[in-house]
Amino acid sequence: MSIPKYPIPSWVYDSVVYEIFPERFAIGKGKTIEDKRKLYESRGGKIENWGVPPKATKNHDHVRVFYGGDLWGIEEKIEYLKDLGINTIYLTPIFLAESNHKYDTIDYFKVDPQFGGILALKKLIKSAHKNDIRIILDGVFNHVGKKHVWFEKAVKGNKKYMNRFIFYETHYRAWWGAHSLPELHLEEVEVKDYISQILKKYLELGIDGWRLDCGHDLGPMINRYINATVKRFSSEKYLVSEIWTYPSGWDMVDGIMNYHFGNTVINYLTGKLKNAGVELEKAYKETPNIHGCWNMLDSHDTERLATVIKDKFLRKVAILLQFTYPGVPVVYYGTEIGIEGGKDPECRATMEWNENKWDRELRDFYKMLIKLRKTESALRFGSFELMSNEPLVFLRKAPMVLDDIIVIVNINEEKEIAFSVPDHRLLSGTPFVDVFTQEESYIVGGVLKVKLAAKSFKVLKVSNKVVKGYDQYKRIS
Repeated sequence: MSIPKYPIPSWVYDSVVYEIFPERFAIGKGKTIEDKRKLYESRGGKIENWGVPPKATKNHDHVRVFYGGDLWGIEEKIEYLKDLGINTIYLTPIFLAESNHKYDTIDYFKVDPQFGGILALKKLIKSAHKNDIRIILDGVFNHVGKKHVWFEKAVKGNKKYMNRFIFYETHYRAWWGAHSLPELHLEEVEVKDYISQILKKYLELGIDGWRLDCGHDLGPMINRYINATVKRFSSEKYLVSEIWTYPSGWDMVDGIMNYHFGNTVINYLTGKLKNAGVELEKAYKETPNIHGCWNMLDSHDTERLATVIKDKFLRKVAILLQFTYPGVPVVYYGTEIGIEGGKDPECRATMEWNENKWDRELRDFYKMLIKLRKTESALRFGSFELMSNEPLVFLRKAPMVLDDIIVIVNINEEKEIAFSVPDHRLLSGTPFVDVFTQEESYIVGGVLKVKLAAKSFKVLKVSNKVVKGYDQYKRIS
């Protein structure tokens, strides 16, 4: 007998997520980094001017370099996000911590004063919800920072706290051996209760979901436990886990960060992977919670998309697939305007607010795709039916036939292709209209013939032509 699964929150199907690394997005209240100098230097940090590229250092002290971004600044940019079409914000960690990335938590019950504290979070939640934007926080529960009060007591030999970590004869277990990140003993009752308290506190404050850091390290049992805690609070609260694997097998949560999708697409577009369509179809069929998974192309943990794929057409193809493959598209802040960046910390550069430096064409492309996804039901919850591996052609089959969408990607030379469309409801003579060019292609006997320009893509939508009051779809749905 299979174990029942929690349903994916209803609003997730309509979501477009925008990932923000708060320290690098915007400084609020009209301040500069100089105005906030004491906030950082009093805690051993260094400050840097906005726009100066972050660079890695041998001793790793670049994690103590601060640019001044805060939650006040994010709240002040809500209009920017609304204009783009975003309806969900994912924030990397915001709790009290030593580093700029905040994955070394000192106190989960305190929003870091460098980000504006609890008042700034409350204001952000209120403003976001007023504008129909949801908030997802980053839950870092696999490990804590060395200054966490539990760990400070544990290293002093307090047995009450020692069992909340893993100590060996000469050392303690830390995430990938990094001594600044001691791992919690997640099976201990006190630790699980503590995590539950954290989850509930911020759910009660009004956040809409959690993203779990190091979901693979948490393992299936803890992922399931956390999702149960979240769902006890509300079935409409969302839980996504950071899993860097093939996506199937992790359906004890609402979804995972689907880096498999991104790596499949990027390797396909850079000529290293030949069977992208087959791989994407296989993952779709084997992942029950695929519609709750995040379609990732870049993030705070990877090189930026514009750095990985220089060719503008190929980059647009990647973005097109991100918005047309089943799952929730995630836009990493600044990717929509063409910001480049190598591996951490270069991918964590400050947001560019000088509009003259934006790639406006790219941003407009994002806006168009976001709008398309919001208006086309097939792209939100339709099935995925592969019709050609190369050129890549797939059908997003909708509950109503007139909502069907076909996506075509041709990264090679000009050609004319024909393919069978696996939807028996589609009647002969029905036109498909390209949403980009308005060109029409007609299906005849279940087969669609399409002319493709070299290096091009199409998104084809069914069009029902009613002739003198005659509707051939009058009894077909």
